[in-house]
Amino acid sequence: MLTSLLYEARIWPLLWRRRLACYWAYGAREHLVFLVLLGVLILAVGGIIYFACLDGTSIEPARIQALQREEISARRRADDLQCLAENIYFEARGEPLEGQYAVAEVTLNRTQARNFPHTICAVVHESRWDPSRRRHVADFSWTELGGLSPEDGPAWKQAMAIATAVHDDLHSPHVPGALYYHASSVHPDWSRNRHPVATIGNHSFYR
Repeated sequence: MLTSLLYEARIWPLLWRRRLACYWAYGAREHLVFLVLLGVLILAVGGIIYFACLDGTSIEPARIQALQREEISARRRADDLQCLAENIYFEARGEPLEGQYAVAEVTLNRTQARNFPHTICAVVHESRWDPSRRRHVADFSWTELGGLSPEDGPAWKQAMAIATAVHDDLHSPHVPGALYYHASSVHPDWSRNRHPVATIGNHSFYR
C-alpha cells in the first residue's frame, strides 16, 4: 500500500508536466494569450477604481473643510453685526444718523488698534478694574447693566443697517481714525491728551 502511494506521488508531477506540454503544443497558446489580456484588463479596471476612490477621499475632506470654514465665517459675521448693531442702538439711537455711523466707526477702529481687543464683540464688552470705584467698568456703559435686548423696531433695523454698512466698508468714514468719544456734556481727563476729530450730535470724537 505504501509503495503504491509513493509511486503515485512520483508519477503525478510527471503526468501534469506532460499534459501541460501537450496543451501548449496543441493550441493552448491562443487561450493563454486571452487569459493574459483578460488579466491585464482586470488590473486596469482595478487601477482606475482604486485611483478614483483615492482621489475621492482626498477631495471630500477638502470640501468638508471648506464648508466648515464658510459656516464659521458666516457665524462670526452674524455675531459681529449683532454686537456692532447693539452698540449703535444703546449708545447712539437718539443721535443723528452721522453720529450713529461715528459710534460704529469707533467700535470697528478699535479692532485694528494695538491696545484693544481684535474682535467686535470683545471690543464692545471689554471691561477693566477701576480701583477708585472698586468694580469693573466698561467703555460702553450699557454693557454694565446686564443682558439688555434691543426692541425690534425702526431704531434696531436702522442700527443693523448701519452696522452692516460700516462692517462691509460701504460708506465714507465720518470720524476717520477715531478711537474714543464722550458725551459733550462731560469733560473727562483723558480727552486732554487726545486729538479731537469731530463733534456730532451729543458726542465728541477723538483719535
